[in-house]
Amino acid sequence: MKVFLRRALKIILAIILAFFLMLAAGFFAVRFGWTNTAGEENSDSSEYNQEAKKDQLLTSQIEAPITSNLPNNLSIYGAHEIANRCKLAVAVRYNDYNAAAILRAYQKSRSEALLDRMLLALKLRLPNRDDFGRELKVCENGIGDAPSFDDLTLAIQNPQAKNLFAWQSGEPWQIIKEAVIKDQQAINDASLKAGVQPRLLLSVAIVEQLRLYYTQRELFEKVFKPLKILANANKMAWGVMSIKEKMAISTEENLKDSQSDFYPGNSYRALLDFPASADIAKERYSRLTNEHDHFYSYLYGALIIKELEAQWLKAGYHIDYRPEIIATLFNIGFNHSVPKENPVVGGSTIEIEGEKYFFGSLAYEFYYSGELSEEFPFD
Repeated sequence: MKVFLRRALKIILAIILAFFLMLAAGFFAVRFGWTNTAGEENSDSSEYNQEAKKDQLLTSQIEAPITSNLPNNLSIYGAHEIANRCKLAVAVRYNDYNAAAILRAYQKSRSEALLDRMLLALKLRLPNRDDFGRELKVCENGIGDAPSFDDLTLAIQNPQAKNLFAWQSGEPWQIIKEAVIKDQQAINDASLKAGVQPRLLLSVAIVEQLRLYYTQRELFEKVFKPLKILANANKMAWGVMSIKEKMAISTEENLKDSQSDFYPGNSYRALLDFPASADIAKERYSRLTNEHDHFYSYLYGALIIKELEAQWLKAGYHIDYRPEIIATLFNIGFNHSVPKENPVVGGSTIEIEGEKYFFGSLAYEFYYSGELSEEFPFD
């Protein structure tokens, strides 16, 4: 009997020791970045890059001096208004529900670049995307039908199609939407201080929140849903932006190191300074995990974006309007940020309402979906 008890005790102690070793290994893996990976690559990366290059060409043409070759009665929607109305008509035929947001955004912004990016977000969710792409090309070649804006507006009055963006269909999105509207001032203030677009910061925050809600179902039902609040990540990745301690420290250091590729400029140096007598580790944790005030969580997130933009700009690439790249880099970390002409879109994957999403592509889809555009307008 005594032998049996001794063996049982040894087994129990071994299990307890293994458990604590596993916890310790997990802590140090996150603490020192051993778990950081480059994530997965979205096979649609080339589509995003092609669209970005097309928009860069379009922007350069718009900024070019107006010549006598242009018509005197140039449309307020630009030289390609007829082709763009044709594209909108195609979108209505394929999905009148999502086309409604695209039409509203185009009429409000009159931006062809915005229209094309919203159409790409729609295309990448369509089951018959190749047919959709071919019809858009027909429009660009000036062959397709181009209904008036009145006819287009009439066509979307009673949409018959379902929303293609699965993340908008679940209950978590309604909770997140209401919560970020409450945080509007904090998001805008953090974005202003960091010099980034509020909607760009929000696109990353939204993906982090959707990831947390869809991977912490039980916690969502018990806490987030009744209180209608944003989810706070666990102790290894902090706050509503899920920022790891190592990344927070790197963000602070990049603000001070003028030799760093991520250095955003002198005007940002003091934004994350700590009081002289502060326990820095404790204060950093307090900043990022404050459940009642998310300002610092957003500020760290905005400065990470600013530092990534600075690194890529120094290499000759503008990624300010590429949420899919910003979010991918935010997800995989500074160490994996390598400026290049054709960057990869991807990162962690999330399953939402039966659909697989990549971190970067989900940020793009939110940014160009039109959702929350009244509260966080397209810049």
